[in-house]
Amino acid sequence: MASTASLDVLAIVGTGFMGASIAAAAKRRGIANHVIGIDRQSAQQALSLGHIDAQAESIAQLPQLCSQRLAQNDRFAIAIVIASPVHTYSQIFSELSNLSQMLKASQAITWITDIGSTKSGVLKAANNLGNLASAFVSSHPMAGSEKHGPADARADLFQSARVLISRLPQSTDNAVAAVEDFWITLGGQPSLLPIEEHDELLAAISHLPHAVAYSLAGVLAGSPLAGAAQALHGGGLRDTTRIAASSPELWADIFLDNREQLLAAWSEWSLHVEVTCRGHA
Repeated sequence: MASTASLDVLAIVGTGFMGASIAAAAKRRGIANHVIGIDRQSAQQALSLGHIDAQAESIAQLPQLCSQRLAQNDRFAIAIVIASPVHTYSQIFSELSNLSQMLKASQAITWITDIGSTKSGVLKAANNLGNLASAFVSSHPMAGSEKHGPADARADLFQSARVLISRLPQSTDNAVAAVEDFWITLGGQPSLLPIEEHDELLAAISHLPHAVAYSLAGVLAGSPLAGAAQALHGGGLRDTTRIAASSPELWADIFLDNREQLLAAWSEWSLHVEVTCRGHA
């Protein structure tokens, strides 16, 4: 395991299943002196479950909360993980840019990463980071579950998981190294991937399988055979549709943000199915 220098504060924006799992993993490995969750909806539950040390409702509360947690110490460094839906990034990046202007000279944001499943929206929103773009490195841990919410969070979720790392043109080598080191310390296996290649690859290996699972579950649910399918299905159907239990809101955002690449993959898959079936008719 790589040795990650202990951070003063690790702030996680979004404390659902993935964000709370990151927090739990970070706390288990002692990565940060203080883990703060920023979320109006689920941070209280994450706090009560012990996944985070403190909660905030907004990024603007971080300086005051950090000073309180660090016994009024004016010198501290913050690392930030964004674990909220991609459509929120534009606003979050603007708030982070404002945060950097609120900090004193002895306070700093050392690095920022996200865990978004698509990157086209990240690239568009990155313009709102301002000078912080040099500290931002995008991530995509290839780990997850059909479950959602902090109650299902797992501290071991990232053990041996592949983590795709994509830098912006402005990202510094130090920021890339720090983000890689962070994931290694959580048990992950980071691999560099050019950000412009990310969405085409993920459409094929992740987004298409989820779309197929959702579609199959939807077709069966509306079919006259729904009752029989529910009562008599075997392992094949169960395995194929398991991921359709994932958060529909989360995956709707992913499908919409990567619609062009997903539709291209869907068309190719549909054509392959048709050719295969006709060939065996």
